[in-house]
Amino acid sequence: MTSSPPGFAAVSAAAGRFPPALAVAVTAVAPEAACDGTRSGLQTATWGFDDPLVDGRTLVLARELRRRNLVIEPEDVARMIGRGDRKALAEMLPTFGAVQCSGNAVTATTDALGFRHLYYRVGPGWAAVSTSARVLAGLAPTSLDHDGLAVQSLLGWQLRGRSLFESVTKVPAGRLVEIGDGRLRMDTFTEESDRERVDLTDAVESMSSMLRGYLAAYLDDHPDAILQLTGGQDSRLLLSAIEPRRRRGLRVVTLGRPDSPDVRIAAALAQRYGMRHEIIDVDGLDALEPEDAYARCVTAAGAVELGADPLAWAALDFAEARAMPGPRISGLGGEVARGFYYLGRDGGGPVTEARARRLADWRMFVNEAVESSALRPAFRERAREVAHAEVLTALAEGGHPWFEATDELYLGQRMQHWAGATESPVSARRRIVNPMLDDRWIATVRALAPEDKAGSRFLARLQVELDADLARLPLEGRPSPATYVTPGWRSSWRRGATTVAKAGRKLGQRVRGRGRPPVGGEILADAVLTYWRAHPEAVAALAESEVVEPSWLDDVLAGRHHPGPGTVAFLLNLDLASGAVRHSGVTAAR
Repeated sequence: MTSSPPGFAAVSAAAGRFPPALAVAVTAVAPEAACDGTRSGLQTATWGFDDPLVDGRTLVLARELRRRNLVIEPEDVARMIGRGDRKALAEMLPTFGAVQCSGNAVTATTDALGFRHLYYRVGPGWAAVSTSARVLAGLAPTSLDHDGLAVQSLLGWQLRGRSLFESVTKVPAGRLVEIGDGRLRMDTFTEESDRERVDLTDAVESMSSMLRGYLAAYLDDHPDAILQLTGGQDSRLLLSAIEPRRRRGLRVVTLGRPDSPDVRIAAALAQRYGMRHEIIDVDGLDALEPEDAYARCVTAAGAVELGADPLAWAALDFAEARAMPGPRISGLGGEVARGFYYLGRDGGGPVTEARARRLADWRMFVNEAVESSALRPAFRERAREVAHAEVLTALAEGGHPWFEATDELYLGQRMQHWAGATESPVSARRRIVNPMLDDRWIATVRALAPEDKAGSRFLARLQVELDADLARLPLEGRPSPATYVTPGWRSSWRRGATTVAKAGRKLGQRVRGRGRPPVGGEILADAVLTYWRAHPEAVAALAESEVVEPSWLDDVLAGRHHPGPGTVAFLLNLDLASGAVRHSGVTAAR
């Protein structure tokens, strides 16, 4: 089983102020951490790094460093932060982060999309920043953020920078954070300017050129790179952007069972182009002892800082441990270019409460929502209202028309909090790039008109431009990308059939109250339940919380009820967050 990903924490206290006990808070999360003593009111701690965070040192929080197509060295990062080079920082490929110590101040940065999760906390006469929300929670007494719990009980992830702790906030996207003399200051290095519309044809031309250039440069730098290939559209686009002559011998990897649609399609593509295909799966996961499986899930919950599904991360970590080494090319995030959250027809209309509630109920509160019977009635009723209000606020705060507001919700909230929570620990351990997070890609898809993104129109045109032959091959569960470009009643019928099937799946999930579990999620959920039933004291505190219904928990522990993976994941995160809150009182007493 792997240890926690590398991380850091820093606390600055004003002159004459007694600083919080950082060593106590850090040890509870990362017992192996190295803590530096207080100097000029500054305390620092690191874990998983070879070097401590001392004056004059910069620690990089990601294995792969690229500024667009170019390789960047750690020395370059140090200069960027030292100079406050906004342009350079804005062009760093997510997932990226770094921290620098200079004198009695510490400066930390995330990337332009906020994928690299950092957190901050401010107290009376002190300020702190860390990769760990739990460490910051342990610095001084705190409580659970019940609004954050409400949102996560329905979404499985957070909105608007919340964590599960009342006093701990995620650093927003595109920010430099500096702490010194007990104060915290944030500086924005991205600019929100008026967007000029990009013509669809121009967007296809520029992004096909960008993707080809990006992947050519990366394969030049890393001939041993591995493409993560599925049956979906995003990885298909990246394969299409690789010159045919470079596909032969290219290593590709797919997560899934040998009989899954993703694996079958990826295997056929590998055979077609002479690529070397590896399948990684979760075989053997069900053979783990419950104690081992539970420990893995606890470690995973810490890795995602209680902000995403720990079962999914633990299963992925288990599978990846047996994968072949090498830098990865990932295609995560193409949804931002196809209007993933579009709902209704009047995309140019305003954001309204009715529209926000409908989007939340039909598209967002489906996959990872906790079983309603698991929650106390008072919390359950309030949770839905809080989550609806948070979704509405997130949609309305940018002042965009309806479809553009949903695009920003997906990119600025779902991708940042859901995908970023997982990518943060992954990027700290593995060299991985995703050209669809490049600032040029993001700027282009943001500038496209919604009607050019809807129905995969832009991505389909781009696919045809990159490789017309690949564009004619079907996707997993969907027609070929060319179908979305070619006019005529046959293509319209195929697209309509796919839309109806997807709507049917969403309706089924709503009726069942359960979404599709992640690979390995059901196996680990069973193992965690087995552990809890053998050790009911491990979750005794849940029955005393204001969130979980005690009689429901009794039925679970007695084996009379078997909750799904999403509910188990939420309970595990809640239990660990409650433990961190209890520990924060102990820290203060010391």
